[in-house]
Amino acid sequence: MSSEAAVLGVTLNRERLNEVAAPESFAADGEFAVALRNEGEPVHVHLRFDGPLAGVAAVAPPNHYVDEGSTRTVRVSVAPVADAVTGTLDIIVGHGAEKTTVQLRIEPPEPEEEDSTVREDGDLGGDGSIGSDGSRESPLAKPAAEDGSREPSPVRRRVDEWLERARGAASAAKGDEGSPLDTGTIAVVALAGAALVGAGVVAVTLDGLAVTLGVVAVCIAVLVAGFLLVE
Repeated sequence: MSSEAAVLGVTLNRERLNEVAAPESFAADGEFAVALRNEGEPVHVHLRFDGPLAGVAAVAPPNHYVDEGSTRTVRVSVAPVADAVTGTLDIIVGHGAEKTTVQLRIEPPEPEEEDSTVREDGDLGGDGSIGSDGSRESPLAKPAAEDGSREPSPVRRRVDEWLERARGAASAAKGDEGSPLDTGTIAVVALAGAALVGAGVVAVTLDGLAVTLGVVAVCIAVLVAGFLLVE
């Protein structure tokens, strides 16, 4: 039962003076209200709690004047409870002329349902999207190739190109029709290959603009030297 909608309705003076009509029992899961509806002459009403309920429920002030043909709503404050608490509410009218007792039961509120969607603000940028499985995808994630493998990075592609050029330089250094290589040619080709591989490793590790430009310059110089040697 929602405490916001919990209203205990009481009718006064319906058929005779000081008559009280109220339900035998009432339950709420927190604060509730007592609606005093007077269908007759003006009357004084006193509200009093008894039993264990008196320790958790209170109304201020306890005395209320209800005019003829009017309804007065009295708010009852209730302390938080871990277990159900029972007691009674005495509705006394006409300065004690008549009393009606209502059995009350206060139950602990139902736990609120937690939101199943977990937001990870701060872990990813605001452009991160939710995947089909409910996980958040990073906007920096690289698209996967059709065969399931990731596309190589630009630096990796540059390294592959340099290695291919090194293989071409080594093939050209063999001379026409597979003539044997002299010691100087072999040394230069080995140096060129080592320089290209080392440059690729540095570029992949650091991946900076200045480093990349420097590596490109070194590779060009080595390739030119190898070409001139072959010629």
